[in-house]
Amino acid sequence: MEFSKQQLIGLGGGLLLLLGIFLPIISMPIVGSMSIFNIGRIDGYVLLGLVVISLILAFTNNIKPLRLTGGISALLVVFGFAQTLYKIHDMKSSVSEKLQGNPFGGMAEAMVSTVQVQYGWVFLFVGCFMILYAALGKQMDSRLYINARESEPSTPIEAPKMVKKTNTKLVAEDMFAHNAGNFVKDPKEFKDCPFCAEQIRVTAIKCRHCGSMLEEAP
Repeated sequence: MEFSKQQLIGLGGGLLLLLGIFLPIISMPIVGSMSIFNIGRIDGYVLLGLVVISLILAFTNNIKPLRLTGGISALLVVFGFAQTLYKIHDMKSSVSEKLQGNPFGGMAEAMVSTVQVQYGWVFLFVGCFMILYAALGKQMDSRLYINARESEPSTPIEAPKMVKKTNTKLVAEDMFAHNAGNFVKDPKEFKDCPFCAEQIRVTAIKCRHCGSMLEEAP
């Protein structure tokens, strides 16, 4: 079974998105690294369902519905990433305010500073992008091709030139030129023999064809 380019991109994006669901997206002290799935958020389960649907659609070469599954997945990932960054920032700000002047405040702030986002987000974003590209890539390539063809300068088509036929034969002026394989004869230097009617030179005394004697030219 051969897969098209869009199928392969869709399958690759779905697999990356599936890995991103189970890879760590945030690391916290004591708790350790956590993924979007084991955090217990509802969007993790929804994202997992969308990934399964996207893989089935890509495998069966049903590419157009990937716009919907990929779009919803991308929205969930972007929303989850923004929400995670906001919570990290809010947690650091609240800890520094509440423990201001507390002798253990420095230790708490050090622990909070270790809370960081992890590489799982990279897989999530790249997977969503690949699913969307699989659904929209062919259409985008077609539009780019059409725009490129329209931007090319149009070359005017010249009408075929009419070649005027002529029956005039070009004859060289010298006596040794050929026209259709025959020597060109100058009519001023030749005359007809009065006995055999063959052409002989004007200054000829004897006909080279019939051997008759001619009067010597004046």
